[in-house]
Amino acid sequence: MGKRARMTRTIPAWAMGLALAPMGFYYGFVSTALPVLLRAHGSSVEQIAWVSSVGFSPTFWAFLLCPILDVRFSKRAYALFFAAVAAICLGLSTMLTADIPVFTAVVTLGCTAAVLFSTAHQGWMPDAVEGKHYSAVGGVSQVANLGAAGIFAWGTVHLVRTLPPAHVALLLAVLAMLPTLLLFFIPLPTQSLRSARETFRTFFGDLYQVCKQRECLVGLTCFLLPTACFALTNLFAALGSDFHTSEEWVTKINGPLVALVCSAGSLLGIWICRHIEHRLVYICTGFGAALAALAMIYTPHTLPYFAAGVLTYNFFTGINYTAFSAMCYQIVGSGNPLAATQMALLTAAANLPISYMTTIDGHLHTTHGLAGMLAIDAITTLIVGGALLFGLSWMQNRTSAPAAS
Repeated sequence: MGKRARMTRTIPAWAMGLALAPMGFYYGFVSTALPVLLRAHGSSVEQIAWVSSVGFSPTFWAFLLCPILDVRFSKRAYALFFAAVAAICLGLSTMLTADIPVFTAVVTLGCTAAVLFSTAHQGWMPDAVEGKHYSAVGGVSQVANLGAAGIFAWGTVHLVRTLPPAHVALLLAVLAMLPTLLLFFIPLPTQSLRSARETFRTFFGDLYQVCKQRECLVGLTCFLLPTACFALTNLFAALGSDFHTSEEWVTKINGPLVALVCSAGSLLGIWICRHIEHRLVYICTGFGAALAALAMIYTPHTLPYFAAGVLTYNFFTGINYTAFSAMCYQIVGSGNPLAATQMALLTAAANLPISYMTTIDGHLHTTHGLAGMLAIDAITTLIVGGALLFGLSWMQNRTSAPAAS
C-alpha cells in the first residue's frame, strides 16, 4: 500500500481575514471600553485621552520591531505567541483601572503584542492565498477589525459590571484567543532561516529604499497629516456626561451599533473604491466625519443626537479604512520585494495622527470644553484635507502638462 497523501484542511480565503479579530478586540478595548471604565473611576477626558494615546502609540512605532517576525520561527508561531501576550494584557488591565500608571503600561505592552500579531497575520496572507483573493481577505479583515472592536468593547464593559474581576480577566483573555484557532486552518507560511542581525539590517535598508519612491511619499504625506485620522473614535465613549447619556447607552452606541455601521461602511467602501480614486475617497471621508463633529456642537446634547453623531462619524470611518487599504495595495503594487516593509511603514504612518490628535482633542476638552474639542478635530481635518486636494490636483496638472504638449 502506497504512502497516503497528507490532507490539509483549509478555510475559504475570505474567512482567513476573520483571524485578525484579536487586533479588533484590542482596538475596541482601547477606543471604547477603556474610556468608559476610566470615566467610571473619575478620570477626566484629558487624562483618558493621554492614556488612550500612550496605549495606542505602538500602532505607529512597533513596526520597528516587526523584523523579528522573519527570524527563525514561522509567522503562525509568532501570531499565536503575540496574540497570547495581548490577550493576557487585555485581561489583566481590567483589574488595574484604579492604578493609572500600571494600567497604561500593561495596555501599551498588550497593544505592542497586538500590532506584532497583526503584522504576522498580514505578512502571512500573501503566502496563503492567491492574488485574486487579496481584496476579499482585505475586506473581511476590516470587518473583523472594526466589527469585532465594537462587539468586544460592549461585552467587556458588561462583564466588568456583572462578574468578579478575576473571572472577567480570564474570560476576556480566552475570548480574545478564540479567533486564533482559525490560524490552524490556514496553509503554513514560509519559515525564515535568517538571523536577527541580518533581518534588522535589511529592514532599515528597505525603509530607505521605500521612502525614496514618489508614490510612497505621497501616501506618507496623506497618512502622517491629520487628513482623516478619526481620532474622536477614541474619545466618544468618554463623552456620556457631556451629552446627558447613561453609561449603558454610551456602551451600546460605541459598541455593537458602531460595529454595525463601521462594517457597513467598510463593505460600501469596496464598491465606492471601484468607481472613485482611492485618495479622493480617503480624504473626502474625513470631510464627512468633520461635518458630523461640527453638527454635534450645535445640535442638542441629548441621547438621540449623540447617537446620530457618533454613528455617522464611524460610518465614514468604515469607508475610510477600506480606502486606506486600497491605497496601500495600490502604492505597494504586485511583485514588490519590499511589500512587507512598505505596508508596515504606511500603516504606522496612518496611526501616528490618531495618537497625537487624541491627545490634542483631550486637552482642548479641558481648556475649551466639548465645543472646542469637536471644533479643533473638524477644522483641522477640513483645512489639511482641502490643502491636500489642492496640492494633489496641482501635481497631477503639472505631470500631465508635458504629456499634453
